[in-house]
Amino acid sequence: MGSETLSDQAPSRRDEYAEMTRQEVIKAARKLYAVPGYAQTTVDKIAREARVSPATVYAQCGGKEGLLRTLMDIWTTSPTVGRIIADSAAAPTGRTKLEVLAAGYAAHAEEAGDIMRIIERAAPSSPAAQAFLDVADQRHIEALEMIVEGIASNGDLAEGLSVEDAAKIIFFHFRNPQLVLAVETFGWGVDRGTRWLVDRVAAAILKD
Repeated sequence: MGSETLSDQAPSRRDEYAEMTRQEVIKAARKLYAVPGYAQTTVDKIAREARVSPATVYAQCGGKEGLLRTLMDIWTTSPTVGRIIADSAAAPTGRTKLEVLAAGYAAHAEEAGDIMRIIERAAPSSPAAQAFLDVADQRHIEALEMIVEGIASNGDLAEGLSVEDAAKIIFFHFRNPQLVLAVETFGWGVDRGTRWLVDRVAAAILKD
């Protein structure tokens, strides 16, 4: 008993309630930032949607910008991202690594595509949103570099192409606007759209 630390103790009911409240505020912000949009959403509207006071929105989540940062973190640090990296690392060839990555992009877009669109749409008129988008893009590229390092270690990376440049090529083709363009705007669907993107990326970064 004497060796028990604070981190070993179960959360109190007060802590559990605070976390439940925080999650309700995040849920409300995610809904309202999508429609009517980030610029049109006020802290008062978030508070009404979450059934809390505006003061709670500030105290629990840092207001509008704090909530947008939280959503960006949900998008870029979800367990899905870790699984994509691990599954790509386990794939045996450069081509199969890209195929695993493409499937992961589709799954991640299904999970967090609304957050991607929220931040991308808010960025042109909000310096804070642009800053969060820049952080998200940097995290994205760093994750891709880990995958490309696996391709390079297999000897499948094109001669003369750096890991950094290969990651940027993948980023260019698979980031959310291009994926949406291929899958939704062109009407190709997930299978055809991601297969086409894999073909383009493979031609650009893999050995012949």
